[in-house]
Amino acid sequence: MANVFITGSAGGLGQLTAELLVERGYHVVLHARNAKRAGEAMSKVPGAVSVVTWDLSSIGETKKACS
Repeated sequence: MANVFITGSAGGLGQLTAELLVERGYHVVLHARNAKRAGEAMSKVPGAVSVVTWDLSSIGETKKACS
């Protein structure tokens, strides 16, 4: 099955999308802006493969995420 990266997956539409894709067998990697939100994301979407932490409101963090 395909790998999927979902930003904003600690809540709202991102979380719902992640849950749905995990249920359908996709390998889902979650995104959160900080460690606290990362923990929340993994607890809310337990079937996810992993979670990455970047604050994409910061240009430095965004560049780091893209490298």
